[in-house]
Amino acid sequence: MTSEDDCKRKCFTFIWKLENASYYWQSSLEHIASPSFTVDEIHETNWKLRIYPSIQGDNIEFYLQRKADNKGVERVAIDCELAFLSSDGTALHAWKRKSVEFRGFQSESVSRNDVFSARRSVYLLQDTLTVRCRMWKNAGEMLKDVQCFARTRIAVEKRSFLWSIENFGSLKSHAKKTYVMKSHENGKNFMSLEFFLTGGRLCDETVRFKMIPNYENMKMCTFHLSIVDASQNTVKCFRDEFWYRDPCDSKDFILFSTKSELLEKKSTYLPNDVLSLRCECGFSCGIIVQEIEATNSEWNVVEKKKLNNLNLDKENEFSVPNCILINDFKSLLNNSCLSDVKLKTKYQTYPAHKTILGARSPVFKAMFSSDMREKISDCVDIEDLNDDTVLRLLRYIYSADVEELAWGSATQLYEAADKYEVLSLKDICSSCLRNNLCPGNACETLALADLHQDEDLKGFVQDFILRHGKDVINSEEWEQLMETNTKLAAETLCLKYKEKLK
Repeated sequence: MTSEDDCKRKCFTFIWKLENASYYWQSSLEHIASPSFTVDEIHETNWKLRIYPSIQGDNIEFYLQRKADNKGVERVAIDCELAFLSSDGTALHAWKRKSVEFRGFQSESVSRNDVFSARRSVYLLQDTLTVRCRMWKNAGEMLKDVQCFARTRIAVEKRSFLWSIENFGSLKSHAKKTYVMKSHENGKNFMSLEFFLTGGRLCDETVRFKMIPNYENMKMCTFHLSIVDASQNTVKCFRDEFWYRDPCDSKDFILFSTKSELLEKKSTYLPNDVLSLRCECGFSCGIIVQEIEATNSEWNVVEKKKLNNLNLDKENEFSVPNCILINDFKSLLNNSCLSDVKLKTKYQTYPAHKTILGARSPVFKAMFSSDMREKISDCVDIEDLNDDTVLRLLRYIYSADVEELAWGSATQLYEAADKYEVLSLKDICSSCLRNNLCPGNACETLALADLHQDEDLKGFVQDFILRHGKDVINSEEWEQLMETNTKLAAETLCLKYKEKLK
């Protein structure tokens, strides 16, 4: 069965999206299964896909399984293809089998490291893993092409908060500070985060943390910790993910600086003797939501749907009341009479509202919730951003609206969104940068992603550079990158040779 034959033959196509895939917690004896689907033209047989880690090696097994409760014949022979898809629908890995006789299942595997690490930006755009199964009759032809779309979502509860450790300079060794996180859904304690010092006398006191899960159903957790300095910049100091096989598990980690090192730089890290920590957590308790979203038997209808926006309710995304609400918020942006804070650039001053800024940005919320200069003066200096970028940022904060972005304005808005942690806007800008990527701007985009520690965007750009090697590497932009960021250029080139060694 050749690719040309595949294009001509009518088939049944099942496309399955696994959302929040990075919270995939399964051990080698567990799996995640897709919703079941029925192929009417193949004896009304029922099927499902399932994935789980391989018992042998660092792989993810990918199965097509025929369900036991079939109405159809006991044995059925089909031609089939299993594939992982990129965001644009391109098959990243595809396995084809001809004349497969099904009583149980057919399996293939892919490297777990490729999916979740080395090529994460390609496999997991917006943390969604997309797989496809195509099925043809082994004998005869189907009457029509059919596409079925399904979605499985690993339920994740995310939390972002500012934790202020007061009187840091006077803290004693082994004295603990505890922050308890509770579920918004049921009020149960999700996790306790403990802060304490160890050592002393003969050695510097080490700043330590311990994460203690309290919720018995917790499966997996991601955790990011940053220090918020006196200028409201975040210094990332810890990022990891944990799987909890035992409800009593706990995880320990150490801050990058000792107590004495922080005290030496107290004007930067300890204003008013307060250590401010920005914590971002995501918890998965293994609850899965899944559904069949659409079944289409006309290709011209399917082609009008974008693979990444499969939502039957998309046409009704904003009802009339929601539109009115958005227009009301837009009017607030243009009306200074009720404003209580000003954003000041080099040339302009923009009135705004602390409540709205704080609700949309954790950084603004931290500014206005503690005794910082911005809260007292009711003015935020943002002279590092130009007026156009500030207007675009405010427009998005108030209305979730983004005007058409060119590559240059997208880079500036991306940096602003990252600075103020408006993550949904950062994702939009990242998508724009990907869509407008070309050999002429690839190096600058790579440096931008590396500077902001955006591994997804960085991996996407590196993959682009490797695919357009001659156009990029022979350019002046690449020569400049090698001069200004030799390590990044070398890291990107090494990926090419690592691919060849696989």
